[in-house]
Amino acid sequence: MDRFRLKNIIILILVLVNVSLLGSLAIRERAEYSARRRTSEQLVALFAADGISLDPDIISTEVPPASRSLTRDTALDQKAAAFLLGRILSSNDKGGGIYDYTSAVGTATFRSNGTFDAASLQGPLAKADALDLCRDFCRKFSYSDPVFQLDENGTGKATAAPLCGKLPVSNCSVDFTFSEGALIAVSGTLLPGNYVELSSEIPPLSASAALITFQEETFAVISAVTDIYLCYELQNPTPSSITLTPSWCIVTDTAKYYVNCETGNITTN
Repeated sequence: MDRFRLKNIIILILVLVNVSLLGSLAIRERAEYSARRRTSEQLVALFAADGISLDPDIISTEVPPASRSLTRDTALDQKAAAFLLGRILSSNDKGGGIYDYTSAVGTATFRSNGTFDAASLQGPLAKADALDLCRDFCRKFSYSDPVFQLDENGTGKATAAPLCGKLPVSNCSVDFTFSEGALIAVSGTLLPGNYVELSSEIPPLSASAALITFQEETFAVISAVTDIYLCYELQNPTPSSITLTPSWCIVTDTAKYYVNCETGNITTN
């Protein structure tokens, strides 16, 4: 057999193998799609039996991420303090993981569990550009867009949720306090970017499993589930550790509920 004919035979065999693999992949994808559709239909029927509407299109197919253990970053603390206070004149290690930073504008205290407070000593932290400074802080230090609740005089608060990657962290925030358009105080949680992923032998709950857990274990008076999405929950931090665990946020017409992807525990806030 000449080399040209042998080459053509090999090419034909490779083409047939690829077609076979593509066919197997298409069959598997159709089977997975059909299984997801059946699961969605069963969930819709399960909730409907309790008088709760559930749109099958909101049932996510995302895979929850691993839990994360965060490591304190004092350099990040100092950058946040300088952003709010301007040039830092002094810093003080008070022990127990607590650091104070002072400028001509005000003081800030950062703790090892991620919480912090910053306030002016005399005059505001920001005045003419207070709202922009608030937005810039959130962009620079990984928070969602702030939500402002100010009266006609510019007095009130703004709140934003920390982000870990692209996911919100549900049970902590940063809060900005305004008085007559001036920013006078900032407090909340600053999450460090350094982390290690924590392994688990237990597969995380899917969105479908979280919905089933929610339906079986809560007695909430609701009439509709309007959304479900992944987020993190901050576990009770200690002086030596900050841990985030993945959860499904189930949004209803009355409240938001959080189903821990590892334990199945349900919380609301």
